[in-house]
Amino acid sequence: MERGDLAAVLIGLTLVIVLTVILSTPPPSTPLALNPVGTTQVPTTLTTPVPETTEPPTVLPTPPPATTKRIFYTGNYYLLPVRYLPSDMGRYGFSDVEWQYNSSVPFAFVEENHGGITESFTVPSSVWRVISTLYSVKTPENARFRMILVDEQSGRVLEGAEIRFPGSVTKTVVAGKRPVYMIIEAENVDRFIITIETPSVFP
Repeated sequence: MERGDLAAVLIGLTLVIVLTVILSTPPPSTPLALNPVGTTQVPTTLTTPVPETTEPPTVLPTPPPATTKRIFYTGNYYLLPVRYLPSDMGRYGFSDVEWQYNSSVPFAFVEENHGGITESFTVPSSVWRVISTLYSVKTPENARFRMILVDEQSGRVLEGAEIRFPGSVTKTVVAGKRPVYMIIEAENVDRFIITIETPSVFP
């Protein structure tokens, strides 16, 4: 074989080997970013959740059971001995001592949103209590409630209550079984309930 032919063969073999190496080598891959041991990736942006805002529920008064007698206002108030509230209502602003009886039952109630004079009624117990509760959501800072309980025969004020701002006052009445009525004044109230309760066993 001539030298020229041998050189051509060697050159051809060299090209084949180079191409084989190039084609068999995998392409370089993108290196993965590894976290150091004991570290945690922190996202570049944080999303703060927005708390939902809801309107507070309107608390409405719960009336006594349907079997309880409801007391209404009367149009014949001019026949009653007392028709106006006294000027010293401040002394009726506090609740009486705790109810001394173990249990009680509702006898009657008044539920209104304005003042007036009630019809006469008689409680079949010598001792009972009057729970006055005032509700006001629109203007609670201006809410005011005043009430007196009057003996229909003598005109004597047996008990009273005064509430400024939403709340309740409880009064114990010792009046015997006689006709009585209420004079009520209410300003800037949504509703009020006066509940009359007697002991479970009448004294």
